[in-house]
Amino acid sequence: MSEYVEARYVKHVLRKAQLAERELASQLINELFRDLSSLQTLSDAGQQTLKSIHSLAVSLSRGRSLHPNEWDAANNAAEAWYQGASE
Repeated sequence: MSEYVEARYVKHVLRKAQLAERELASQLINELFRDLSSLQTLSDAGQQTLKSIHSLAVSLSRGRSLHPNEWDAANNAAEAWYQGASE
C-alpha cells in the first residue's frame, strides 16, 4: 500500500475514534497503532505519526482525561504525513 493511502486511512480512523465513546476510541487507536507498527518502512512523517498514535493509545488505555492537544498532535502528524505523501 502506498504511504498516501496509509496516511489517508490514519486520518479516517482518527476522525472516527475522536467522535466515538472512550472504549471504542481506545480500541480503534490501539488497532491503528498495531496496523502502523506492522509496516516495514515509514517515512519520517509516518514515523512521527506512529509516535503520536502511540502516545494517544497509551493515554486512552490508561483511562485518563485527554487534552485536546493529544488528539491535535495525532491529527496534525497524520495531516503532515498525508500532505507529504500526496506530493
